[in-house]
Amino acid sequence: MVLALLYRELTAAGIDLLQRLREGQFLTIPELNRLADAAQYWAADLSDEDVDERRGANVVDIKRIRMRRKAAVEERKAVDVATQASRLRYMADYLEFLVTYVSAALATALREQLVRESADALKAFRAQVPRVPKRAKLGAREGLSKEDQDRLLKVIHPDSPDNPWTDGFVRRRNWLIVVLLLATGMRRSELLGIQIRDLDQRLPKLRIIRRADAKEDPRRDQPNTKTNDRELELRPAIMRAVWSHIQNDRRKIKAARKYPQLIVGDEGFPLSAKSVDKLFVDLRQACPGLPVSLTSHVMRHTWNERFSEQAELMGLTETVEEKARNEQQGWADNSKSAATYTRRHTSRKGRELSLKLQEQLEQKDDTDR
Repeated sequence: MVLALLYRELTAAGIDLLQRLREGQFLTIPELNRLADAAQYWAADLSDEDVDERRGANVVDIKRIRMRRKAAVEERKAVDVATQASRLRYMADYLEFLVTYVSAALATALREQLVRESADALKAFRAQVPRVPKRAKLGAREGLSKEDQDRLLKVIHPDSPDNPWTDGFVRRRNWLIVVLLLATGMRRSELLGIQIRDLDQRLPKLRIIRRADAKEDPRRDQPNTKTNDRELELRPAIMRAVWSHIQNDRRKIKAARKYPQLIVGDEGFPLSAKSVDKLFVDLRQACPGLPVSLTSHVMRHTWNERFSEQAELMGLTETVEEKARNEQQGWADNSKSAATYTRRHTSRKGRELSLKLQEQLEQKDDTDR
């Protein structure tokens, strides 16, 4: 099954693997990234369209065309982390075996080139193998690691060559969306509900307001705020970016002037929740190294984990940290929601405490001797 997936992706890319190896050349990093990306999804959700074209198929079932179009709109379904890791390891081992097999029959110069290229490429490929949780509970959603967060911000920067969008307005708006989600930990629905009047014109602050069935919101499925109303303070640089977007980008779209919402589409209509979901699908496809679980809600988990790390650095007590978090997230004073959003931090602290206990045992053992 894994080899079938591997060869299907290579065929779709027009790659004859054995012929490539016989020429002393290995797969490139982008080509390996394509394999790594495919390994994250159910095989049934991956389109055969490119493969059919490469094979020169003359007749295509109309039902399959409809299924492809439907799959293009809907988000593909991810396999579990253990399956993804197993696929990547199997692919890497198989490719390494082929290199050894084919290189034995090559001239010295080609053999050395192939071995060298494959070693470097496979090292990078194996680095994408995710860590598999020991128990299902540990596989629950977590925030981004610091490395993934940096990678995300690099890809979505408006000037990045890897940015998946071509339109300048869309690039800058989507960058602002991700930055605001990471900076505040707000929900997708809260971001989409922000109106320009919710921004403080004198101070770097904005308000999150609950507006059920708002008359000024034309969206059929209005994004509703689930938490309490609250005021959030932003860094001045981020607030300047918000106002710059309003004055230099949003204002140029005449249709947007009819709506009070901060975040709008390039046609001026308030952005939908599905459009935000599609934004993260595009990001994952543009940067295969990003987690397949990347969504707007992962930004919320990421903020909460960074909040815990900063609270620890500041020496806050658990009670103070809990109250501060609840206030920032709009939760009730006695809410225990934080446990849902701080798994990575909690897991790290648990490992540190466990190692401290082991260290004490080692010291006692040395003393007894």
